[in-house]
Amino acid sequence: MAYSAAAILALALQCAPSVAPETVLAIVQTESSGDPFALNVNGGRQPARQNNAADAAATAQRFVAAGYSVDLGLGQINSRNMRWLGLTWETVFDPCTNVAALARVLTTNYNAVRAGRDPQTALRVALSMYNTGSQTRGFRNGYVAKVVGNAGVANAPAPYASTFPAPASAAPATGDLRELLTEENTALQAPAARPRPAPPPKWNVFERAAYDRETEILAGNERNSI
Repeated sequence: MAYSAAAILALALQCAPSVAPETVLAIVQTESSGDPFALNVNGGRQPARQNNAADAAATAQRFVAAGYSVDLGLGQINSRNMRWLGLTWETVFDPCTNVAALARVLTTNYNAVRAGRDPQTALRVALSMYNTGSQTRGFRNGYVAKVVGNAGVANAPAPYASTFPAPASAAPATGDLRELLTEENTALQAPAARPRPAPPPKWNVFERAAYDRETEILAGNERNSI
């Protein structure tokens, strides 16, 4: 049975605290649709849906023994990454362990590419690497756009340039990865109204006339929006 969004968010908070839970949810929904025993055989015939961790592990091991790599569990952790992530066939389908591995892979990717990129671009490049191991193929195959869409962000940005200006401030610490999509969603909302400056003095007739015209336009816009 697939995990609900609420259950995945709870797992993210408990098991992957360094990554925004919405980001974890978006990746899990994209990768496995919340199925903790999901298998994807790369380049091979896909197996039937698995009913429990033991069956999933046994099936995956048969494909690995035949020379395939297999994506495993909620975060579709690739079998070739199990060793460096410290995973075993007994642990990889544990939901908390799998989500923690998801966060570790994403954070490792993010830290590898964040220098010289703004945080949102670095996050997207990290997502591309999560899916393909490449900084670009995940954009071309639509994966990054799908994850961003599942996270509730309207549109992914255009494919990034080969070089990026240095960010205005230092790149965020790893823990700040959990804030990135929250910051973006906030930025996509309508900006707060900018406070108007004080009116020019009456003797400055040109600026005062322009100010009065702007006041009339703003007042008209407010009436039309009611």
